Amino acid sequence: MLFSVSDASARLLVAVTVPAQAWLVNQLAGDHVDVLTMIPPGHVPESAQPGPRNLAQFQHADIHLIVGHPDFFFETRYIKSQLDKSESATLLSMYDIAAQLSPVHPLTGTDPHLWTSPLIMMATAVAVEQNLVRLEPENNDAYRKNLHALLEKITRLDVQIRSLLEKRNSKVLLVYHPAWGHFSHDFDLQQIAVEDEGKAPGAGSLSALFDVLEKKNIDFIISSPGSDQRIAGMIAEQFKINLILVNPMDPDWMKMMHNMKDALEKNSD
Repeated sequence: MLFSVSDASARLLVAVTVPAQAWLVNQLAGDHVDVLTMIPPGHVPESAQPGPRNLAQFQHADIHLIVGHPDFFFETRYIKSQLDKSESATLLSMYDIAAQLSPVHPLTGTDPHLWTSPLIMMATAVAVEQNLVRLEPENNDAYRKNLHALLEKITRLDVQIRSLLEKRNSKVLLVYHPAWGHFSHDFDLQQIAVEDEGKAPGAGSLSALFDVLEKKNIDFIISSPGSDQRIAGMIAEQFKINLILVNPMDPDWMKMMHNMKDALEKNSD
C-alpha cells in the first residue's frame, strides 16, 4: 500500500528510496504495511528532492530499505543524514545484500541501479520478508506465501531471459544512460553506454563510440523516457537500429523487466 502523510494507521511503515523497492515491498506485504517512496514515480534521482514532510515521515519508518550504493548521489545527499536520526529503525541496504551474493556480484563500478538485477531483487526480497516476519510474526504465513510467489515470478522471468539470450549472437547491450550494468552482469552482457560520466558525449567521444559500434553486432539502443532522445535517435538512424524506451524508475518492476525482455526478443539477430 502506498503511504500518505495523512494516514494515521497503525501499520508498519517501510520507507524505500526508489519505486522498484516499493513494488517489491508491496508484492510481499500488500495491505499489511504502508510504503513511503522517497523518489516517487515520475521523478529521476538526478533532480528529485524530497519534501520536509516526507523526510519527517522517513525518520518514523519501521524499516528503511535503501539502495546503499556509495555513488547514489540522491541517498548521499538526502537520505544518509536522515538515517543518523532514525536509530530505532531496521536498515536494509541492497548494496550490502548484493555484497553477500554467491557467486560474487561485482560492486566496484559506479552504477547504483542495483534493482535492475533479478538476482539482487530476489536476495532483497528474502531479507525484507525475514524482517517483516520478525516485526509482525502474526502475519508470518502471508509474508512467506507472498515471498514464495514473488521468487517464483522473478525466477520464471530470469529463465525466460536466459533462454532467449542463448539464441542471440550479440552479447552487447547498447544504452544511452548506463543504468543496466547489474542487469548486464546477471545475463553476461556487455553494456556500452553513450553517456560519458553522466553527461552527453562530446564530438570526440561520440566519434570513438561510433568506431566501437561499427565492430559490434548492434540491433537496438535502450534509452529512458526522461533522457534527451536526440543523440540516441541519431545513433539509431546512423546504424539503422531501433530506439527503445525502458524506464529504470518504472513503478512496476516486473513490467520494466518484461520491457527489457521484449526488447531482446523482438530485436534478435
